[in-house]
Amino acid sequence: MDVRDFIKKQESALKRYRRVYKLLDFITILIILYTIMVVLNFDQVFTFIASLEVRVGTSYEVAGRTIPFETVAMLLIAAFMSLILTLLLHIRDRKTAAILQIEQKYPNLRERLRTAYDNSNVDNIIVSDLLEAVSSNLTKVRSSEFLRKKRIIVSIVLILLSVSALTYITTNNIGTNPDWEEVINSIPGMQEEDNPGDVAVIDEGEDGQGGNGNEDLTGEPTVVVVDGEEVDLSLPPGTGTGFNPNDEAEEIIEDFENSPGGPPTVTPSGTYSEELPEGYETVIRDYFEQLAEE
Repeated sequence: MDVRDFIKKQESALKRYRRVYKLLDFITILIILYTIMVVLNFDQVFTFIASLEVRVGTSYEVAGRTIPFETVAMLLIAAFMSLILTLLLHIRDRKTAAILQIEQKYPNLRERLRTAYDNSNVDNIIVSDLLEAVSSNLTKVRSSEFLRKKRIIVSIVLILLSVSALTYITTNNIGTNPDWEEVINSIPGMQEEDNPGDVAVIDEGEDGQGGNGNEDLTGEPTVVVVDGEEVDLSLPPGTGTGFNPNDEAEEIIEDFENSPGGPPTVTPSGTYSEELPEGYETVIRDYFEQLAEE
């Protein structure tokens, strides 16, 4: 058995085990954090954040199931925090070399395994005898012996307990109602502005009735201030008070007088078209005058 190939396989197995430990820790912390968010009704926080408020109440279709936006957001936040905490937990892990772990597990290989590994390329009788002896002992080594089974069992138990607690809480709608608005406003930079710049400021004037529509627009000129500029709201002179459709109009009765009687006569108009054919004006005028006399 080649000593170097065997050690490489053990190193690869140990790396896989470490990834399993990290994954279990990540899942455990994720479920616990999400459960805490559900108990604290953390989804109410999104209604006080302008960038997320518009999405509150929406949902997503995933694998034929409807998942609210609040649930997705809380899962993402819990996953991000769980990732950070998992990295912090394992940042100081001792990455013991496979050779040292094998020697600790099998005392008969202590010092001999590392010596054989360091001199595996040397060709002499002593090294050859050492490699042969070490190789025969390595056949008894199993990678599964380096798996920390108790740690995995504890992680799985914690996951099951966390899932059970989360199911019970969501089923029975258990939770608290903290004042998230006060908490958010206490965070620097999250306070709401008292005087937004988009609101126009109107001067109420001395009588305190500015903008209520009760002032006399036909009397003295009324001035209001909008965005720092004075605006005259008085009506031009002569416009009066306007027409009220509810007022009763005066009935005007016109008296008509009959014209004096007598036989009907024809009175020439005295007006005629000046656009007559050139040279025929006199003839045409005489013709109509004769008609009028008859």
